[in-house]
Amino acid sequence: MIPYRMIALVLVVALLLTAVTPARAEALEVGTILLLVGVGVIVVIIVAYLVVASVKGRQMAAAPDDGGPVVLLAYVAPTVESP
Repeated sequence: MIPYRMIALVLVVALLLTAVTPARAEALEVGTILLLVGVGVIVVIIVAYLVVASVKGRQMAAAPDDGGPVVLLAYVAPTVESP
């Protein structure tokens, strides 16, 4: 084997071992944990909202339209004049 190839192989193996070796475990701070939990809750709320909106949209699109007239009512209270 050519010496340069041997050196290259050793360097590649050393690089792979360095990349695969897990990092030192460190404890998470309380603020970081709360931040991650909060982001998770927000993501769940957004996904639930989108699912409900999608289902409601399909139901509204599938609802038959009776074609009847739309009636709007307005009540105007009489004005009372003070003596």
